[in-house]
Amino acid sequence: MSDPLKNIMRKVGKDDLKEREQERLRKQADSVIDYGDQEAKSELEKRHDRYRRQQEFTSRLGPAAERLPILSKEEQERRERERPKRKKIAFEGPIKKLIEKYKDPKEVFNHLSVGQLMKYELDEKTGSIYDRGELIFDGEKLVKNGG
Repeated sequence: MSDPLKNIMRKVGKDDLKEREQERLRKQADSVIDYGDQEAKSELEKRHDRYRRQQEFTSRLGPAAERLPILSKEEQERRERERPKRKKIAFEGPIKKLIEKYKDPKEVFNHLSVGQLMKYELDEKTGSIYDRGELIFDGEKLVKNGG
């Protein structure tokens, strides 16, 4: 910030700027002093000082138990209900068995495993299922013995 602007801010009543500047200078001075002290200390003393600073910082935050989000039973149940239910993809059996069980090709594709989804293709218009380009189900009956 330029000097004329600082003067205007002081006249208006924003002496907060001066306090912030003094605080910044104090911090710089402390860091310079700390750096000088660090060179004279052994590694063990440096590690101990870091540990103490960390302890001091955490003590300012308050007890850890108070900082943890504690949920009531109702809140936990609400979160469970609101969590989206993901469809589990698992191997139910070979495609021949799925076709016999579900009959509808779209429903068959809802129950395929990841590997089967990569292997088989569904023609949505006709309801045909293809195995790497070969027709195995024409929408009504099994053409080729799929496995």
